[in-house]
Amino acid sequence: MRIRILFILCFFCLSIYSQQFRDASLIADLNQYYNNNGVAIADYDQDGDLDIFLVSYHAGQNNISRLLENTNNGNFIDVTSATGINQNLEHSLTIELPENYFLGDRLSASWGDFNNDGYPDLFLGNSNQSELYKNNGDGSFTNITESAGFQVFCENCYITGALWLDYDIDGLLDIFLSDYHPDSPNKLYRNLGNETFELVDLSSVIENANSFSAISMYINDDQYPDIYIANDFDQNNMLLINQQGSGFINQAELYQLLDPYDGMGLATCDYDNDLDIDFLVTNIRENSFFVNETSNGNQFLNLSEEVNIYDTKWAWGAIFTDFNHDRYEDLYIANGFFSDEENEYFNNKASPEGRYFAHGSLTDEPISETQSRSVNSFDYDNDGDLDLIVTSINSVLKFYENKSVDTYFTDDISGSWLKIHLEGTISNRDGLGAIITIEDDNNHMQSRLYNGSGFQHQSLQSLHFGLKDANFINSISVTWPNTGVETYTNISANSTIKIIEGQGMQVINNNTANKIPGCIDINSCNYDSEATVSNNSCEYLSSGEVSGPQLVNPLETYSYTYIGGNSFSNYLWDVVNGTIVDGQGTNTIQVKWEIDLEGSIAITGSNENCSSNVVEYNVVMELPSIDDSNYSIARLWNEILLDGIRNDFARPTVHARNLFHTSAAMYDAWSIVNHRGDPYLIGNSVHGYEVPFEGFSNELLDVENSTAAISYAAYRIIRHRFSNSPGWLLIKDKTDNLMNLLSFDIENYDVDNNNEDPIALGNFIAENYISYGFQDGSMEETDYENQYYQPVNEPLVPIFSGNSMINPNRWQPLSLDVFIDQSGNILEENTPEFLGAEWGNVNPFGLNEGDMTTFTRDGNIYNVYHDPGMPPELDENQETDDYYINSFAMVSIWGSHLSKDDGIIWDISPNNIGNVSEESYPENLSEYDSFYDYYNGGDSGMGYSSNPVTNQPYETQEVLRGDYTRVLAEFWADGPDSETPPGHWFVLLNSINDNPLLEKKFQGSGDVLSNLEWDIKSYFIMGGVMHDAAITAWGIKGWYDYVRPISAIRYMADLGQSTDETLSNYNSNGLPLIDGYIEIVNEGDQLAGESNENLGKIKIYTWRGHDYIQNPYIDEAGVGWILADDWWPYQRPTFVTPNFAGYVSGHSTYSRAAAEALTLFTGSPYFPGGMGEYIARENQFLVFEEGPSQEIKLQWTSYRDASDQCSLSRIWGGIHPYIDDMPGRFIGSVVGIESFNYGAAYFESSLSIIDLELPKLRLASNPIYSDQSIEIINTIGNEIFELYNINGQQIKINSINNQHRTYIFHQSLNPGIYILKSKNINWKILVR
Repeated sequence: MRIRILFILCFFCLSIYSQQFRDASLIADLNQYYNNNGVAIADYDQDGDLDIFLVSYHAGQNNISRLLENTNNGNFIDVTSATGINQNLEHSLTIELPENYFLGDRLSASWGDFNNDGYPDLFLGNSNQSELYKNNGDGSFTNITESAGFQVFCENCYITGALWLDYDIDGLLDIFLSDYHPDSPNKLYRNLGNETFELVDLSSVIENANSFSAISMYINDDQYPDIYIANDFDQNNMLLINQQGSGFINQAELYQLLDPYDGMGLATCDYDNDLDIDFLVTNIRENSFFVNETSNGNQFLNLSEEVNIYDTKWAWGAIFTDFNHDRYEDLYIANGFFSDEENEYFNNKASPEGRYFAHGSLTDEPISETQSRSVNSFDYDNDGDLDLIVTSINSVLKFYENKSVDTYFTDDISGSWLKIHLEGTISNRDGLGAIITIEDDNNHMQSRLYNGSGFQHQSLQSLHFGLKDANFINSISVTWPNTGVETYTNISANSTIKIIEGQGMQVINNNTANKIPGCIDINSCNYDSEATVSNNSCEYLSSGEVSGPQLVNPLETYSYTYIGGNSFSNYLWDVVNGTIVDGQGTNTIQVKWEIDLEGSIAITGSNENCSSNVVEYNVVMELPSIDDSNYSIARLWNEILLDGIRNDFARPTVHARNLFHTSAAMYDAWSIVNHRGDPYLIGNSVHGYEVPFEGFSNELLDVENSTAAISYAAYRIIRHRFSNSPGWLLIKDKTDNLMNLLSFDIENYDVDNNNEDPIALGNFIAENYISYGFQDGSMEETDYENQYYQPVNEPLVPIFSGNSMINPNRWQPLSLDVFIDQSGNILEENTPEFLGAEWGNVNPFGLNEGDMTTFTRDGNIYNVYHDPGMPPELDENQETDDYYINSFAMVSIWGSHLSKDDGIIWDISPNNIGNVSEESYPENLSEYDSFYDYYNGGDSGMGYSSNPVTNQPYETQEVLRGDYTRVLAEFWADGPDSETPPGHWFVLLNSINDNPLLEKKFQGSGDVLSNLEWDIKSYFIMGGVMHDAAITAWGIKGWYDYVRPISAIRYMADLGQSTDETLSNYNSNGLPLIDGYIEIVNEGDQLAGESNENLGKIKIYTWRGHDYIQNPYIDEAGVGWILADDWWPYQRPTFVTPNFAGYVSGHSTYSRAAAEALTLFTGSPYFPGGMGEYIARENQFLVFEEGPSQEIKLQWTSYRDASDQCSLSRIWGGIHPYIDDMPGRFIGSVVGIESFNYGAAYFESSLSIIDLELPKLRLASNPIYSDQSIEIINTIGNEIFELYNINGQQIKINSINNQHRTYIFHQSLNPGIYILKSKNINWKILVR
């Protein structure tokens, strides 16, 4: 029965080019099947049409593997229950796989006629219990697994693929099983001919590996099939060369076929029709395409890059088929694992250099991203072209009908074709292993190897050839596995022929499907569920039109209304190059347009049973006049820059620098043409880089000069800095489009006339910022690589339990099968290096040398500003050990807050959140536990009795704590759109600048500034502050090289527990035992394991991790007991933890620095109106699990409240313990104030060259002893000094000046770190 679901599809972006397929999932009744692995094809009932076996992803009441019978009417029906294929086995994964690598408990299906009775039998590869089903020939099957000699239950088996082949050429199909479990070997079973099999010993040939799939080929040109095996996790693939049926030897290295990457799928072809069989190995972004050159005396050549299929994302199944009948095999690849990805379709094309694969247009519809797995092609309707079927583990089955032979719809036929059905008599009945070569009447030759094998499937069907314009086939040569070559001549094209070994050839009936005409659009009002072909009879609700502005300004919000036509119960809007701000589902929406040349709106209305046609509405964008614009030219370019960051790798240090340099360049352009303030770089010497400049003057208006100079400066810098970004093409289009909107010539590179021409000035500014960037210590010329830093610990592979690191106090790299950063980009390396380990050596903005300490390690320099001193270590010192243990243990405890199911309600409005008093900050590590609520989460914030700006009460917002904490962890991770933390604060700055309640007075006084001046100055300050925060935090990270929670928690878990010395698992550096949070696994515990192998281990009550998330759209991991050595932070499984050290928290440093800068710049500590807000929509915001279960509004009264919330989010996110957080907050406060003051000085026209130099005041000595006075040299007597401890509390002091030296007296200071502040400079004082 066809399931009817109302799908609303938008077709407003149709290509002008011809698409190869149409989506026929609905009309074939295949749109009701979800979450599948393998898909195998065969005519199981021998009625002349091809049927489907569909493997479910995992066992479940509504998720079973299914046999789908072809009705020959254009659709399929489920006949599983009538066939005897058992669905009640326990595939309950009793084995341990690498964590997060659950691939399903039902995996593959392989058809093969093992008893040569003419009816395909079926082998199902599963976890633990694989099955062999004998086809009884009457529509039913019998499970003969045990009687045939296979294991009924195999504790460690995880059979991801089964390959039927006749390896010993006895006419009987044997079977090779690919096992993904590293402790379970691949297996070869020999067919004994009496419906039983025996295991062949391969132990001397192959080692255990994570094997995904295998395929048979003839590598050494004898008649015995060889086996090629694809292995995961950078393990060498294996090539088993058949020793004439008596055994195998592994010769992958000899044939240059090791391919040590992440082997998954395998597919054979003859892509260039040279009559040699080539093959593809799908990997993760580094496929291998091995072209057979053995006939020329060479080995296989990997030409994946040359033929344009090297990087096809996270690739699984692949199929080569001549879909368009041009004589050359095309390619389809299924993609996606941890995240959804688009599958890829390629046409086989010719070039002067040879054949290659070019991206083709699959269908008229937008291709949705999924986590696809298996792909197969077959002629479902027997019309002569091959159709396409693709499974997905998290989405609906997709079935695409080929339009090469399209007689039902258009009477079009693209190219001739031939299908050949083989029947062996001495060879195996299916003819598996045969090689077929044809020559058409145009003397074009093609070859196919018949193995039927692909990722998670093996199929039995006719071999298919596209013939282009051929009318006849001159010859067909079949090389049978057992009997050699047979040749047939003079066959008509567009035929299906059957060749029987030794008995000749016959043309057989195509058995073309008899499709049922009717309305096949499920969105129509007269949809016919029985129809399988359209007769153009569909009727729809009458459509109206869209009303609203068609000429729009970027960044502005406009209203659009659907009017006329039927009244609908639901309205589905889709917007291109804009964002729906409000109104989705209603007849009126609010759209905020992006910066682009044009955009579009599409709407489909629907009622309970049917819908309207799609109504489209196009808009054109233009920039308003300067006087009418709400957004300055600086704002436009800042938005382009933020888009660039979102489409680049997530590198917070690099993007803090990009934000600063671009903002400073725009400031210099504004300053020069408006003769206001002093430029930062142009006309000055900055860190030894001099830019002579004689001034600027012309007759144009300042606004014209500003627009041109700012635009060219920003345009050139952004294009330079992002030219190697993964999203470069999109970034390039965005930058070019804005220049087009501005009517600027992007080919104008003039720099010579920079004293008069604003375009030349902009180019000149950009040229110098780019040049300065090559010598600022960032190592931009080597893509920001570290020059000497090396980690002391070997990488942690988090998919495996535990962690035996060398030094538990130092950072540990993570090694992942694939690393996807927070922006969604897949990194080339599996073990990313420490990002920015030497960033403390980069030229700062407002940091001063007096706050810098230079350390050396292995003879290499690490500059550290505002050195906070050593964090607590595990070093046999009981006090520091306890600080370390308790801090990291709290991270796992806060993980228990990451579920809504505990029912705990919090008021997260400013009534209850924020307003942390200065007095509550801890003075030392012993007070940290009281500042943070160790067990319940949160800090000592008191909230506000009323809005400090309006004096009105805040509305309460009571939500589930588990929703709030998860939203926090995701929102503050890298910003809502992955702008990285420095970019996130620019997003917040722009939202503040857009608030109509903001009075744009610098530091809250004086004249109201224009939008341009406000933006220019605020970006300059914020950019400088973020850059200095990055240099400070990463200088500390690089030097102290401190451990992250995932390493520390797993390490301590491996050691045991540190609470009860009487127990055998006691270790003074283990995790503390805390009832309800951290306990010991005892007998009878569900975590003990089947053999009690986990007794005595440590378990923790926390977020359970990604093993409990199969579909992130509907699943939540929840909270529960897990083994501590399997702990994961609340992050994407392909990201886990940022690839740099923890101490100090970059988020805390960036955020507190930004909060202080905003407070000073705006003249108020509060958001405009006393409220900043971000809304996370119900079940739309979270990325790797469902949620939140309700709408969550993140609200902040002050900028510091937002900063404090960001700091807490990193603990809930499992990224930082509190010993990373608090020093970051304090240092960020110092940096924010220090860098703001430095930057604000540039706004004064009296700034002189000497003012640009570092302050001359110097400490006489540092460190000092507790009873020693602080001495400052080069003072003049009117300086004011203040002393603070590291927690921001002021210390009482007295000072005396004598002969340019100031002596500061204090009561005896406790050992620690203190900050001495003056107007223009701060020092970090170390007291011993």
